[in-house]
Amino acid sequence: MDEEEKLANFSAITGADPERARQYLGVCDGDLDSAVNLYLESGGAALDGGPSRPVASVPETTAIDDDDDAALAERLQQEENQRQPEPVRERIAPRTETLVEDFGYSHYMPSSVPSSRSLPPSVFNQGPEGLPRSMNLTETQSRLGQLFRPPYDIMSNYDIDTAKIKGRDQKKWLLVNVQDISDFQCQVLNRDFWSNDAVKETVRANFIFLQYSKDNYDGQSFLSYYPVRRFPYIAVLDPRTGEEMKSWSEVPAPEDWVMSVHEFLERFSLDPKSRNPLGKLAKHKPIDHMSESEQLNFALKQSLGQEADESEEASELSSVSAAESMDEDDLIEEVRSSSRDKGKKKIEVIDLDEEEPKVESEQTAEDLFAAIQPVERSEPVADPTTTTRVQIRLGDGSRKIRRFTLTDPVRYLFEYVKADIPETRGRHFQIISTDRKKLIEFLEQTIEEAGLKNAVVLVEIEED
Repeated sequence: MDEEEKLANFSAITGADPERARQYLGVCDGDLDSAVNLYLESGGAALDGGPSRPVASVPETTAIDDDDDAALAERLQQEENQRQPEPVRERIAPRTETLVEDFGYSHYMPSSVPSSRSLPPSVFNQGPEGLPRSMNLTETQSRLGQLFRPPYDIMSNYDIDTAKIKGRDQKKWLLVNVQDISDFQCQVLNRDFWSNDAVKETVRANFIFLQYSKDNYDGQSFLSYYPVRRFPYIAVLDPRTGEEMKSWSEVPAPEDWVMSVHEFLERFSLDPKSRNPLGKLAKHKPIDHMSESEQLNFALKQSLGQEADESEEASELSSVSAAESMDEDDLIEEVRSSSRDKGKKKIEVIDLDEEEPKVESEQTAEDLFAAIQPVERSEPVADPTTTTRVQIRLGDGSRKIRRFTLTDPVRYLFEYVKADIPETRGRHFQIISTDRKKLIEFLEQTIEEAGLKNAVVLVEIEED
């Protein structure tokens, strides 16, 4: 592009006269783009003198000396500085508000300590007061908010250390639920599990209930002492020692959870006078794997209804002395025959106080069993004051849960099993409680009298 073209283009773009165009092109060494930019930035101000160098590469005499160039550059820089605003440093106020003044809850879980971060309220992130009215929720959103609302009516707003103190004072276990707000299973837990009436009743009566988010301060503090691999996490803690007594790795069904909790409460107590089991119950050695002396000792303990407990050593010794008059070989033979009879795993109870053993006791039990007919009765309506649930477990691991009234006789339990569980039809079975009572001996007792309130029983089907 020659000089005349550049002048014409400059004038067409800027509207400047040819003389003014020649000045700007001269200052910019013939660069049209730079000249146009300089013209626009300087507001089209006139430049003193003519161009310092020719637009083209042909040498010409300069019209502007070095001093004029320096003065022009200084003036242009001053004009540029006047047009640009003063630089503004980054504001600190918003950051200060977040770090210092945010004492709200980071999630929907209550916390007595500032949380680590804050999330906007939503259906899955709501405080005790519910969702704010400013959100202008639709009817569907409001309904969802109620469905997924955390169980504030049974929750306690304590950190773990304060909860331990409260638990010791009130003699209540700690029930801790740690949730991950991003995991929908945790939200389902609020909707389907903690809203269950039986669960709420059990929690109110026996626990100080804490629900934390894994991201808030209390949740992070808890996780630093109790490593959790999966969420939601539910566990029972001892308020005296902080020991984890029982935990659930999966979300249980409400009925199963209530049953397992009542089993736990039957075995463990916060009463200082009670002695809790140290661990899981030891598995009994099979009868046919025992030595003769072990079989004899086991038979004596079973006959007196005793367990291997050091506190009952004196009673156990007295029972041994009372049995010395019996022929040892006869007793061992009776134990062996009991273990072989119909594939039973437990031996018959021997009453040492009677002069003659009850030879007809087993036959009587069979007669009682044969007299029970399968009967289908309607399940009573749930009422904590008059009804209870009984969990029935089978040998294959399956289970049934059935509600009975507290005044129903134990016979109704046998009638239900015969009528509703196909595996038992036409077969002889035993129903045994957790304390190893054979319920065939308590047919006329009520469910409450037999200690079957919220109990678990085992159905043992005998081999043909």
